[in-house]
Amino acid sequence: MQYQAVVRKFGPAEEVVGIERAELAPLSRDQVRVRLLARSINPSDIITISGAYAGRTTLPFIPGFEAFGVVEACGEEVHGLVPGTRVLPVRSAGGWQEFKDTDPSWCLRVPDALSDFQAATSYVNPMTGWLMLHKKIGLRPGMRIAINAAASSIGSILIGMANAVGVEPIAIVRSEESLARLRGRLEAVIVDRADGDLVTGLAGRHGLDAVLDCVGGARASILADALRPGGHFLHYGLLSGESIQPSFWASHPDIAFSFCHLREWVHSKTIGDVQRAYAEVAAMIASKVIATEVREVFPLEKIGEALRAALPFRTGGKVLLA
Repeated sequence: MQYQAVVRKFGPAEEVVGIERAELAPLSRDQVRVRLLARSINPSDIITISGAYAGRTTLPFIPGFEAFGVVEACGEEVHGLVPGTRVLPVRSAGGWQEFKDTDPSWCLRVPDALSDFQAATSYVNPMTGWLMLHKKIGLRPGMRIAINAAASSIGSILIGMANAVGVEPIAIVRSEESLARLRGRLEAVIVDRADGDLVTGLAGRHGLDAVLDCVGGARASILADALRPGGHFLHYGLLSGESIQPSFWASHPDIAFSFCHLREWVHSKTIGDVQRAYAEVAAMIASKVIATEVREVFPLEKIGEALRAALPFRTGGKVLLA
């Protein structure tokens, strides 16, 4: 028997995620069984639970895109993995349970240098940050970039990765509390509390090579105004709850615009490509170039308490299920 967090209808996570006990099915010959030890609660999980991706999500389902564990058993046709191997099973949800049967070819090897909690936060945000900086905008020394929601978990990762190549970003936050959480080398910090703050903060700081936006809304245009011709506007989130305004594109015809979705990149690559990228990210975590703060840890069977602690998402660290 095992505990599973199950979604049987779409809606607010605190209302529709329930804990259930289920029998372990016989292990398929071509799969591995991973005993999961630690799991993150991420915005991508909550969005899926809400029904935003209902067209590609079949009910009932077990959420959880980021979970770390060890191989418990291997099917008869599995080669190259042995029980005890530390892994992150990726490319599918199902992390919010005690055991996950999965494709062995999509188990990323986790180095011993990472703790269990570091491993459980080493994929979604760090890999997204790596993808944006190194594949999307081609980060290199001398570039000037701006990052909003800079005190968030992924914001601090982006700052750390940028600093590692000698780039000092412009960090944009919404409160003095967030300002106090910022660490790293920064060109400037803008506290964007009210209308006009962002315009004033960016005055004299135009000619940016790239903007990394996870807020959306009307402020996207203000950020885009600070880009040089041909600069890159990378949009990867909607924390404001407001879409980028339709006038954005007509008023910024000379910039490059793109979205970033880790899932799409992972599904378009071979496991070798993803494992090599993950090895780079894991090395940054092990050497403390980047880090993810953990705020609270709950046992899986207390998923309701964990969700109430995690939502709404805010600065101050991740909530984990262990």
